[in-house]
Amino acid sequence: MKIVDASLRIRSPRTARGYIGIADRLHDEDGFVDTGDMVEQRGERYYFVDRRGGIINVGGLKVHPEEIEAVINAHPRVRMSRVCARKNPITGALVQADIVLNVDQRSKDEAIAHEISALCRANLPPHKVPSRITVVDQLAVTCGGKLARPNG
Repeated sequence: MKIVDASLRIRSPRTARGYIGIADRLHDEDGFVDTGDMVEQRGERYYFVDRRGGIINVGGLKVHPEEIEAVINAHPRVRMSRVCARKNPITGALVQADIVLNVDQRSKDEAIAHEISALCRANLPPHKVPSRITVVDQLAVTCGGKLARPNG
């Protein structure tokens, strides 16, 4: 295992062995495969921050969706959330959030978006505060159980 430009790389004799025709292209000169997982060193440990493709660029400032989701998911009425980019002609992108409320909290309560926005403003820099918050019934997940994020 090694870190290159904050990206986790792994090496194993079996890594990508079954990827016929492309296995050689996945490995670098030392046999490592870039996982696309962005990590951050804190003390002597590394912590997962985001997937490389998931970073939102708001006017040149980098935003990791998981950081915002952690703030939103701390709200007692929220079961889960997904943060992604929304195109903007001035900044390139803005942050938007879809939230699923706890089963016992599902109602047409429009005030929840204002509560979540206030929570984000109190805990995040302005460029990370979602410009749009939408209550949804469910969020799509991948077969691996991770949030399915829309492309771009």
